[in-house]
Parts: sequence; C-alpha cells; structure tokens
Amino acid sequence: MRVFQMQRLAIILFLYAVGGLEISIPSLPSESWKAALVCRHIMHESDWISIATLSTQNAIKGYPFVSLESMSDGPKTNSTGVPYLYMTPLDTPSIDIMNDDRVSIMASLAQSDYCKKENLDPEDPRCARVMISGTFKKIEKSFPEYDFALMSLFERHPVMRKWPKGHAFYPAKIDIQQIQLFDNFGGVKQVTPKEYFDVNITNILNMNLNFDKIFIVDVTTV
Repeated sequence: MRVFQMQRLAIILFLYAVGGLEISIPSLPSESWKAALVCRHIMHESDWISIATLSTQNAIKGYPFVSLESMSDGPKTNSTGVPYLYMTPLDTPSIDIMNDDRVSIMASLAQSDYCKKENLDPEDPRCARVMISGTFKKIEKSFPEYDFALMSLFERHPVMRKWPKGHAFYPAKIDIQQIQLFDNFGGVKQVTPKEYFDVNITNILNMNLNFDKIFIVDVTTV
C-alpha cells in the first residue's frame, strides 16, 4: 500500500469519495493524477514563488537570474492553478521578460511550517516542491480575466492596493508549458498542463476542514 503524506488533502478526498460531493476523482487514481493534485495543493498554498528569467544585465547577460514575486492562483476558496503575479516594469524580472518572455517558477512546502514540523530540510525531496516553466503574459485591462486576477492577488496580498501608482503595476500570469514535481526520493515527476488543470481542488477547499496531517491512500490496496 502506497501512502502519500501531505497537509489537508487525503481525508478530505476520502470524504468526497463517500459523500457524493462533486469532484472528479478517478476510481483508480493514477500516479500522474496524484502528482497533479500535489502540484495544485502546493501552488494554492503558496503566497510567493521564485522566478527565473534570462538576464539582460550587462555583467551577466544571458545568465539565469532568480528573483521573488508574490503570487496567487485565486482566492482562498477558488483555486485555478494559474500563477497570477503583480508586476512593475521597473523590476528586474520585468526588464528581462521584455527581452525574452520565457520563465521558470518554483513553489515549495518549505514556505509553510509543514517541513519544519516534519523535521524535513527544505532540500529533502519529501519537502515537496513544484517547478513550472512557461511564458510570461501580461493581462491587459481588456482581457476577461483582468478583474479576477486583481481580485485574486489583492485578497492574498491586501497591501498591493497601496503600492505606488507611479510604478505602473499590472497583473500577469504564466502560460504553463511544463510542470515537474519533486515530492519523494527517486527523481522528479512530470505532470502535463492538462493533468494539472483537470484536478480541481476548489470544492475541497470549500469544505473548510483543517487537519495537521492527512494521507492520500490508494484504497484499492487496503
């Protein structure tokens, strides 16, 4: 029997399986489905991400450059899986992106207190992390998701409303091309964008249940 140890997920999934609530859970969940679920959980629980761009700075032109950006994938009760960012053209990553819009981002359970409680070093693969690569997209005011992106960001980061108007902040997102999960020994797991977006955890979140530790269990082997 394989058991996946995580925060706030498995008992909730079990309740969904027996309670008749609406969520798409395969009768025999595949490893890729479980990996996608973990990715969605990490992204929704994360308030910030590391972002890597290709530098335009003269001294390191063409080198990878890493920075930190606040992030939201939706309001606390509505996970979309889309990494929304609030950017200014004055920031170094934005300057790099104007030249090359390819980026990679990373979020980790080390951002929460989970890994400390489990005595896991941030580099330990069991302190799960997700790496997403894709292209950076500015969300224009004319786009249908403009208001939703702002709402998602401002709910998670209320101080953003007070950031200087003269810095021309704007909402943006990552158009996901590749997803990798590192959550256990044995190397990274590949998750396709379709698998990632097909796992909808919003209904789970709205159950508003909290557990210190719960498990994803393959009940077919119990």
